[in-house]
Amino acid sequence: MAAFNFDNASLKLSFQTGVDQSGKAIVSAKTYRNLRNNLDASQVLAVVQAIASLSSYDLLYAEKVQTETIEV
Repeated sequence: MAAFNFDNASLKLSFQTGVDQSGKAIVSAKTYRNLRNNLDASQVLAVVQAIASLSSYDLLYAEKVQTETIEV
């Protein structure tokens, strides 16, 4: 029987760091690795809000990137 095995997860936060000459947002991203796999969405949101509060830039979005292998 096939199963998913958790490998790793990371949290990517994207901030608007400015505006270019044509008015488009300049976006910078920071990735935090080694996110535990047993966190629920509200816990991850609390981490995102805590990190974003330390930045002088506006948070545009946050992504959780998770990698799993398939055991066959």
